[in-house]
Amino acid sequence: MNSEKNLKDNKQKRVVFPNFCYDFVKVTGAIPVLLWLRPKIYRPYGTKTPKGGVLVSANHRSLLDPVIVHTVFPSRRLNCLATKDLFNTRLKNAFFHQMHCIVVDKDNFTLSAFHQVVSRLDDGKIVVIFPEGGLNKDKEETIHTFKSGAVLMAHKAKAPILPVYIVKREKWYHRQRAVVGEPYDVRQEIGNMPTLEQLNEASEALRKKELALREYYESLPIHQKR
Repeated sequence: MNSEKNLKDNKQKRVVFPNFCYDFVKVTGAIPVLLWLRPKIYRPYGTKTPKGGVLVSANHRSLLDPVIVHTVFPSRRLNCLATKDLFNTRLKNAFFHQMHCIVVDKDNFTLSAFHQVVSRLDDGKIVVIFPEGGLNKDKEETIHTFKSGAVLMAHKAKAPILPVYIVKREKWYHRQRAVVGEPYDVRQEIGNMPTLEQLNEASEALRKKELALREYYESLPIHQKR
């Protein structure tokens, strides 16, 4: 009886404590981040963020991108995939785990990371992934080829993918802008038992959706970009 009570208490601690730390950092950091970035979010399709588990797919131009994505979904707790290099000290390891980050090795994506993503999506959480596989340092506004892992995880969890295009700021004092697309239902697109070729095609389709968001932003008149 006591062992069951201890297990229940430990489970509650694992759930509540990380949320407390996450919420504390998010609330205390909200005002300076909003004042600095002054985010402007475009939703050309007028769609709201789906309830429950959602895999957010975004392009990756800056180390600030995870912070920027948080401004797009201010009312939800986000779970971001983060490279293992960010967990190389005890302090950083504790902090990023408390911030709901999932450790990944971009050169060797493990089954453990895969299952963590699927599990959190199954639990109704938002998971943020940058499927280019690393920072895009090209001077031109390009989006590199997507790895198929994002599509595979969303397919496994039966969760929609929400594409987000983050606009690169020309100057540090410019407003930060992002464009949110329509939810992408992978299973509806490629069925329940997709082949590797179909997964790759779905990944390219997702990339094209983000490119379309970039084109939408670039087509806006100057006054709407201010």
